[in-house]
Amino acid sequence: MDGFRHFFEFVGRSQFRFYQERDLGLDLYHNGILGVALFVLGVASAVVFLLAIFHVITEKRHVWRLLLGLGIIALLVGAGTSYAHFVQLPQIERQLIRDTAGPRPANDEQKAAIVALPLVLGAATLAGNTLGCLYMAAFWGSKLLARKKSHAGS
Repeated sequence: MDGFRHFFEFVGRSQFRFYQERDLGLDLYHNGILGVALFVLGVASAVVFLLAIFHVITEKRHVWRLLLGLGIIALLVGAGTSYAHFVQLPQIERQLIRDTAGPRPANDEQKAAIVALPLVLGAATLAGNTLGCLYMAAFWGSKLLARKKSHAGS
């Protein structure tokens, strides 16, 4: 438990404005296959939401399960990746933090921002998916969808 406390203290001191100076796509790529998987989960979430908006996925419960499932998986993968990199930071710092993505971190707070990138992306994916579920709950309960279905059957 002490390791988790140190991890959250380390991430809590992150200077997230350092992301402005870095290429986040390359930083995510340098996180390895799990970083790429996080990107794919984010894209899959956006596709599911768009398919739901255009009523390709017509069952509300399927949309909710897909969006929340993808969001939770993204958060777990992001948190696990960030924690694993935090634990191994002295050994993997050269391959995780490369000059090709932007300037090198000048202090530990900027390093923490790079280590926390998968966690931030996973949390953002879950937050976006939760908002998508709330959107679906608000607008799929309206009479507009029922009217569209009745006109389509005519």
